[in-house]
Amino acid sequence: MKIVSVAAPGNGSGKTLTVAAILGAFPRQLSAVKFTTVFRDGVNCPRTERSCACRSLHGRFNIVTDPDVLMTEETDTGRLGRAGARSVLWCLALPGAHQDAWNHLCREFLAREEAIITEGNTVIPVLSPDLLVMVISPRVPRERWKPDSWGLIRRADLVVLNNHEASAAPIDDMAAEIAAVRGGARPLIEDVSRPLANWSDRALRRAVARLIPDRPLQHR
Repeated sequence: MKIVSVAAPGNGSGKTLTVAAILGAFPRQLSAVKFTTVFRDGVNCPRTERSCACRSLHGRFNIVTDPDVLMTEETDTGRLGRAGARSVLWCLALPGAHQDAWNHLCREFLAREEAIITEGNTVIPVLSPDLLVMVISPRVPRERWKPDSWGLIRRADLVVLNNHEASAAPIDDMAAEIAAVRGGARPLIEDVSRPLANWSDRALRRAVARLIPDRPLQHR
């Protein structure tokens, strides 16, 4: 199994848009798995509606497979499905339950020979992805960054600095800061809301293409 993982310092960075851009460039060639860490206090729930699936978590993890839930309009999983994923799964897990959740996904839902793309930070140490992409937006305040952000920036194979609706000055300053902690390796600077074919730097497209199986799997 080949794994592309997309992570970010916090909500609003552009990671779902980045995953969607990748899926659109490789339609029906990657299965998508969104990981959401559920905190019982509800502070980090990505949605506030009472119907949010996070609120229905019983036990240590759930795998959401219901198409009616996954393809709901204006949800991340819905966007990934419409962007071109072979299939979409949503994994809800308590802190510390990601290894068990991942083992269950591999046994029940994912084929060893397929390529997948994941969204989420906490699961990264469990996955050890073949390609780790970190997406950062200067519009997300530093006080909202997750504690693992700088470690993932250092570890990432590619860092994408999202310049969608961002002014030039913060982008330039942040690009220099990121390069300093990555041994001089500068981030890609792109509007992640655009199709991957329209990005000025083709490094991400090339990196993903190397992981796609030569012979796509039959659609499940």
